[in-house]
Parts: sequence; structure tokens; C-alpha cells
Amino acid sequence: MLEQTAEHWGQSYFSETFNRREWQAHPLSIQRQYELQGNLMREEWLFSRYLNRKRVQRAASLGAGRAETEIALLELGAVEHFDLFDVSSVGIEYAKSIAEEKGFGHKVTCHVGPIGCAELNENTYDLITFVASLHHMEPLAETLERANRALTQHGIIWCANEYIGPDRFDYPVAHAAIAKSFFQQIPPGLRNHWHRELQFPTPQEVAEVDPTEAPCSSKIEPTMRDMFPALEIMPLYGAFAFMVFWGLNHDALYETPEGTELTRFILGMDKALTDAGILPTYFAHIIARKNNALRQQIHRPGRHSSTLLYRYAQRAASILRHLKIR
Repeated sequence: MLEQTAEHWGQSYFSETFNRREWQAHPLSIQRQYELQGNLMREEWLFSRYLNRKRVQRAASLGAGRAETEIALLELGAVEHFDLFDVSSVGIEYAKSIAEEKGFGHKVTCHVGPIGCAELNENTYDLITFVASLHHMEPLAETLERANRALTQHGIIWCANEYIGPDRFDYPVAHAAIAKSFFQQIPPGLRNHWHRELQFPTPQEVAEVDPTEAPCSSKIEPTMRDMFPALEIMPLYGAFAFMVFWGLNHDALYETPEGTELTRFILGMDKALTDAGILPTYFAHIIARKNNALRQQIHRPGRHSSTLLYRYAQRAASILRHLKIR
């Protein structure tokens, strides 16, 4: 399974076709996020708002990919040393070469392999990043517990541009209906040429391309709220835009004035629908601070609310209360 994932992302990291399909990659999407972050790039936003512009000694990136954000944090002076972990060597080897070109290759250590097997020593990292990667990781609670243990006392976890929408892109019927209705109003030249109606991949098709793609993305926010009392979530919108982008002529969005204007309109609708409470946010920045009390939960098997055993225990307790058995 992981070999397939590594191959998929190794081919996708530098594919223009793949990147143009991503709604967040469009220049207008990047501009909107810049504005949401107070006219700051996301690395500067993190450095200023959460690191108080003080350099941290050591950071880890889990699912680093091309590590563009991590390299930017090193360039800013926000991080002294980054450990990069990824299932594919393609992206992080590229990141290592960029770091060397910029003169700080010695500040990057690359680790290739399953994230679940990554060696994360306790009380080691001041910052752990998941740059659009946490939604690829199972089991979710265990991944977050390992990250929490690896943080120093005042360390933070940053999930950047994280997808927290429906698992495997299995959009609710009501959400999909809005996007499908809008799609019918788009001029044919700005739609893809092989579908008259907006179509989405099935969960099975999503998993066939990448078995790690969003298996439990909808559980990220509730799981993290349960585990980290000091949690901050910055909505980045994306529900409407993400759905509509499946059916567009992506080259036209980049290469024609009409495509640019359509993208601008889609992003406006995307924000309006979420601000009005009609659609939720599908993407977010998430900041979690080290939870020292979580250690006690980790050593009490089955007591974490995200575990199956705990849910069975809750159900049994409910039945016993109903029967007045003590």
C-alpha cells in the first residue's frame, strides 16, 4: 500500500497537470489565503503569531513532501534544524538539494519510510508540522499521541492547509447538489470536455489512486479538540471550490481571462457560502499546544474517546445504567 502511495506522490509532486487540478494551487487561491493570514505568507504568519519571532531549535515535518513550507521556515530563521519525514524520497530529496543550494543543507535531515515507523524521540521537537498531510495518516489518534509525546514542554503542532472535509471526498448530497447546480451555469469552454455534469470520484476510486487519501479526514477536528484543550482553528474555506474544481478545464483557469474571472467568482462564492453557514470549511490551519496531561490517557488503554474499545465501554455503561445495575 505504501509503495503505491510513494509512487503516486513521487509522480505528482512536480506534475503541472496535477497541480493545476488543485484549487489551492491557483494564484487567486494563494492570494486569498495570504489575505486571510493578515497579508502574510503562511510561514511568516506562523513565525509571527505562534513562535513570537523566536527561533526554535528543532522541528519535525511528518509527510513533508517537497517541504517548501519547511524550507521557507528555515530561510526565515524560524527553525534551526528540520527533520523531514516522508513516504517518498522524491520530494524531500528535492528539498534537501534546495537547502544545500541556499547554504543550509546541514540544517535538514531526511527520513524516508512509513510515518508510523518514524523515530520520534520524546521531548525533542519545539515544532511539529503536518503540511496538508495529517489527513493521510492512520491511526489518527495514535499519530497525534506520538507527535504530542515528541514535543518539548511548550512545543506546538501545526497542521497547515489541512483537509478536514468528508472522508475519501464522499461529499454530502446537499453539499454536492450546490456545486452540481452551479456547474451547469459554467460556459462549456471552461468545463472539462468529457462530462456534461459535474462528477466526483467514488470513495473506492479515491482509495485506488492513493490508499492513504483522506480515510478519516472528517475526524481530525473532533479528535484534536478531544486531545488538545488549547486548540486553535483558522478556517481556510474550500468546500465549494474543491467540489467545483473537479469538473473544470484547469488549463483555461490559468491561461485565459475568462478562466481567471471564473476562478475569482468561485472563490467568492466559496467564502460566501461558508460565511452564511450553508457549507462548512473543508480546509484549515490548526494549532495545537503540547498537552502534558495526555500522557496519562495514553497509559490507560481503551479510555481515549476515539478508540473502539472506549465506545463499547460507553455503550455497555449506558445499558447497565438503564437496567439499574451497579
